[in-house]
Amino acid sequence: MEWDSAITLAFAAEQLCAAAQLLTSDLVPWNRALRVAYEHHLVPLLENDSLMPEDIRNQLLDAHRSYISAKSRGLTPEFAQQLASELMAILRQTTAILGRVSRPSLVDIDQAAA
Repeated sequence: MEWDSAITLAFAAEQLCAAAQLLTSDLVPWNRALRVAYEHHLVPLLENDSLMPEDIRNQLLDAHRSYISAKSRGLTPEFAQQLASELMAILRQTTAILGRVSRPSLVDIDQAAA
């Protein structure tokens, strides 16, 4: 994985976590949480989607389309929970990829020991 992609995935993990926290908070009204999660966290990820793995990019685009569709019908607290669930699934996948990238391979460990 290229350095730019790894940095973008780390940024994605941070933004996805912040958005999911907003959407599941009891302190932030659901309608404000949806707006802020979308405008401040999801949109910046979409601006950098070309540096992400295709499956992550597709899931982000699906979440974006889901938000646009829900907005046209009228946003609801139930949709806020659904979006939080979608974003958490993307976050789990993103962190799994980052975990694989950040671990040294056994080949590197063996060479360092030699």
